[in-house]
Amino acid sequence: MARKAETNFGPVRSGALVGVVLAGGEGRRMGPGPLKPLRPLAGRPLVAHVVERLRPQVMDLVVVANDPLPGVRGLGVQVVADPPEIVRAAAREGRRLGPLAGVLAGMEWTRRHHPHAGWILTAPADTPFLPLDLTVRLCGHMHVPEPDVLMVRHGKRREHTLAVWSVQLVDDLRRAILEEGMRRVEAFASRYRLAELAWPGSAAAFLNVNTPAELTIAARRLAPTRPRSRR
Repeated sequence: MARKAETNFGPVRSGALVGVVLAGGEGRRMGPGPLKPLRPLAGRPLVAHVVERLRPQVMDLVVVANDPLPGVRGLGVQVVADPPEIVRAAAREGRRLGPLAGVLAGMEWTRRHHPHAGWILTAPADTPFLPLDLTVRLCGHMHVPEPDVLMVRHGKRREHTLAVWSVQLVDDLRRAILEEGMRRVEAFASRYRLAELAWPGSAAAFLNVNTPAELTIAARRLAPTRPRSRR
């Protein structure tokens, strides 16, 4: 007897990929109030939605943040800060060094805790609607020869921080940040074999919540639908 086809549309996990949620941004456009990753969305911190959607798709997951994020620790996910030398460099410049520092922190954490994992997937902490088949599509796009960096594109927009990175770039990245003053994600990635995945679905999955207005849009999308009353 033929087996009945399975209809599981939940998250899909793919390979030895470590997820790194980048939660170190200053979030100035969000205005006064809690840190952006902790802004409430549908009764939970914004970053919790990212963790919930990404964690089932990867072998392990870590959140990179230099600010205390007590709301994240309750999710059972480790929170790590930028490497000490990056923190000192940021103090000398009087500003944060941007998402490349978070990518470096994710690579170094992965190398310590999962030395056999060759890749990390970075995602910003303000994308609460990440696709549940994100890692499968990304890994399916890794051809031979494999790129060093694979970024997601939807429409005309390339998501520089939503990308798969080879952990072998860790030493080069540290030198670029500390010795060259490299700060732009795309400028560093373009030095290597850089590819992109043109997302086949809706761009709504990659909504970045950077402002109170965008937070309201996200809340409306998550609001339960009320059945229409019959007259």
